[in-house]
Amino acid sequence: MSMDAINRVLLLDAQGNPTDRHLLVDSSDWNEIELFSSEVYMPYTVSPLGRQIKPKSVLRAAGIGGFTLSRFNYGIGVHIDDFSPESGTGMVLTTIRGSARHWADREKFSDTGVGETFLVDNSRSGYWVDFDPQHLQVNLCFQHDMLADLYERWYGAPADERLWKGQVKFGGPQSSWMALLEYACRCVIEMPEQTEHGPLGKHLEELIGMHMLMQWRGALGQESFQSVPRLAPVQVRRAEEFMRQHAQDAPTLTTVASAIHVSVRSLNRAFAEFRGYTPMEFLREERLRGVRGALMAAPFGSTVAAIAAQWGYSNFGLFAVNYKRKFGESPSQTLHRLRIH
Repeated sequence: MSMDAINRVLLLDAQGNPTDRHLLVDSSDWNEIELFSSEVYMPYTVSPLGRQIKPKSVLRAAGIGGFTLSRFNYGIGVHIDDFSPESGTGMVLTTIRGSARHWADREKFSDTGVGETFLVDNSRSGYWVDFDPQHLQVNLCFQHDMLADLYERWYGAPADERLWKGQVKFGGPQSSWMALLEYACRCVIEMPEQTEHGPLGKHLEELIGMHMLMQWRGALGQESFQSVPRLAPVQVRRAEEFMRQHAQDAPTLTTVASAIHVSVRSLNRAFAEFRGYTPMEFLREERLRGVRGALMAAPFGSTVAAIAAQWGYSNFGLFAVNYKRKFGESPSQTLHRLRIH
């Protein structure tokens, strides 16, 4: 597989000309390097390996939606540890040149060579790494909360905390991950503004994030995404909760969508995909169940018309037909059979 865009990203523009647009640091000053590295990644401690102690570090970075894509090397062998968990971030480290040794603890490690990738959530997992003098990395830095939200949106529930503590080696020169990274890098080169600030960046953010989540799930021994039941995303469950709470008010679809901050079109599409019915069909069922509960708890002397009116029903004939179809008895039968005397 070609790694042309990965090799050129943040170095050359779309016309193949050298660019300093993404250059953050080109220095042999440890303090200057540390300052910029902390801004792109997170605070950590770095120390030289071997006899050469003066770095020649180059760091370049750009945004891909919520990810930060970076290209960096120290120019010498280094050991990095004490990554700050308080920053709430993690890294996807892809080796482009040289090699790296990633440590999960003092006795377990994984080596990555050219085209191989290591994934770690530094906010949840201890980690340190050694880079050889020839190393060159193209990395992605992410916020834990961004991936946690993505996981819950697609899988319908928060991730098992063990997932975030896992450290995963994956990829390879011919892997789908490298093809995805190549595509993302090509977008950065050809359309930097749209990739960093536009919808293209959000699209890439979701593609990259889902690939990472599947790697984590596989390492945890969970089934592949394709075999997981399509659990409803957060916006569907929030809409349902809102309609349950406000069923007596008979909110419109626009009101429901506005309350959970999505468009009517998106909400209809999500219900169709994950529920097989419309939001208004769900609301109708909730309203009928609400009326039934009111009829069952009604004191002596209550009437069906009065209770139905409290729930916003004005066409009592249509209401009675729908009620009997749902519960197999008329509203008056429910009232007279179960009312409180």
